Amino acid sequence: MEIGDLNANGQKLVRRTNSSSTTHAFATIWVMCCRDCGEEYGCNSCDAHIRRCPFCDNTAAHGEPI
Repeated sequence: MEIGDLNANGQKLVRRTNSSSTTHAFATIWVMCCRDCGEEYGCNSCDAHIRRCPFCDNTAAHGEPI
């Protein structure tokens, strides 16, 4: 994914960080933005392409710290 791209669930990649993921040993934290509620949240770079918003979807994984 490139900055500005939407993933399969309509979540936009806002920026990449240099922080290591807390959930995946080889991933970094990326900041995503929900197209519906506008909230930003962190996710690991390995699952950004399929992430769902943790604020709108109570079955989505919790966000990474940003």
